[in-house]
Amino acid sequence: MKIGILGCGVISNTYIQEIQRIYEKTLEIVAVADMDQARAKATAEKYQVPFALTVEELLAYKDIQLIVNLTPPMAHKELNMRILESGKHLFCEKPFALTVEDAQEVAQLAEEKGLYIGAAPDTFLTAPIQSCRKLLEDGWIGKPLYVTANMMSPGVETWHPSPRAFYAKGGGPLYDMAGYYLSTLICLFGPVEEVFAYSGKAFEKRRIYSKPLAGSTVKVEVPTHYTAVLKMQNGVLVNMNMSFDIWYSTLPKMEIYGTDGTMTMPDPNMSDGKASIFRKEQVIAGAYGVQGEQKSYEMPLRNQNVAEYTRGTGVAELALAIETGKKNRANVGMAIHILEVIQGMMESANTDGCCRMQTTCEQPPMWDWMEAN
Repeated sequence: MKIGILGCGVISNTYIQEIQRIYEKTLEIVAVADMDQARAKATAEKYQVPFALTVEELLAYKDIQLIVNLTPPMAHKELNMRILESGKHLFCEKPFALTVEDAQEVAQLAEEKGLYIGAAPDTFLTAPIQSCRKLLEDGWIGKPLYVTANMMSPGVETWHPSPRAFYAKGGGPLYDMAGYYLSTLICLFGPVEEVFAYSGKAFEKRRIYSKPLAGSTVKVEVPTHYTAVLKMQNGVLVNMNMSFDIWYSTLPKMEIYGTDGTMTMPDPNMSDGKASIFRKEQVIAGAYGVQGEQKSYEMPLRNQNVAEYTRGTGVAELALAIETGKKNRANVGMAIHILEVIQGMMESANTDGCCRMQTTCEQPPMWDWMEAN
């Protein structure tokens, strides 16, 4: 499928190089576009993409069937609507929109035009998370009961060349990172039923350490720490911490506690790592006079791990769904539900009340990236 990349910022490098490396048999990047034409040309030259276009030229390019929208979140709704109006399928970086209402409007247009929508995060489709799904379904820790999920970060100003947007409206740890954890939770357990949250903000201004803005400061306009409790529709309870205020933490990225054991999971934001299992027999062995080993055991992957950090799996999975007429897994229904959960956390933190979800989505079927390769 011939695709175009809209937005040539930092994340475009990962998308382009990984699509070219992993999904060359499924996807062909024929053009990139950016409001900064010089940046588009530089990106096209760097990755040997045939055309560097304006936004208008990309939308009008007849051979392109699908556009990957990698622009800043504030522009997502407008550009997503324009992409669909041009008759092209859409894959959008997270967050899909800033409100559920905007997201639903985009989804309605796609339905009217008979077009597909895919949305990040898509890391739940990679080998580590899909392997965790298999381990859960095979009963390695019995019935899942509880989860802890933690994104404990010092913020993006230590590495991102332009961190200001992360602390303005549409930024913060929820819009930026919660989607990776929520899509993983939905992949493993299905949709969320209700949420309760508190928020905090450690600094009114933050110093930037990354170049080229090192030494300057950024005003913080949004909360930078959220602590939440989620109840999944299947009854699993989740404790979640999303923060840009933590210099260092030893909390697990995600850990699942079941009736028969514990699963320690890889980072939902990444594409590598393996799950580790601790079984109840290792504890109760002592009751039978046997010395149990008090450590977790690393489990194998169910399919190939292709890199430490990748993007583009959801684009390939979307292209395959379009070709076969099936429903894609990283779909707009999941994106809307994730967005409502994020908004629910924000509303709960502002009102000190519990937010019950009005949307839902399907738990996506298991996926093997070899299907798109």
